[in-house]
Amino acid sequence: MVVGLYDNYHETQKEILAIEIRKTRNKLITIAVIIFVFDLIALSMINTISLQTMIWVSVLPLVIIGLALFSIKEPLAAMVIAAMIIAGLWIYSIAVTGGLAAISGWLGKAIIIYLLFAGFQNAIEATRIKKELKSAL
Repeated sequence: MVVGLYDNYHETQKEILAIEIRKTRNKLITIAVIIFVFDLIALSMINTISLQTMIWVSVLPLVIIGLALFSIKEPLAAMVIAAMIIAGLWIYSIAVTGGLAAISGWLGKAIIIYLLFAGFQNAIEATRIKKELKSAL
């Protein structure tokens, strides 16, 4: 009786782990899409859409998508790296523009911050479950 309950708990935890990893991955993909869309909107507003600018605008979303793939193995590490990259780029853009970047694009920044916090919650839960499953074996 107890062994059956433990097996069910173990299987349930595996399913929850898969769900939390998928949520973390989806949040990172959504962040990449939002960054790309808002950068594309910014480029279209100043009429500088060209192949070269499209390549430059695509670099960060592709890195974030790469982190989304990495989050399948290490969700918390992927979220930390994504947050550090995004914060670093925001700090750099604020330093370059003299503070203008701090207030421009606030809607996109707010959405990205929300997604980062939500992704961290999912990644922390996934890491906790992963450790629990490893210690149970």
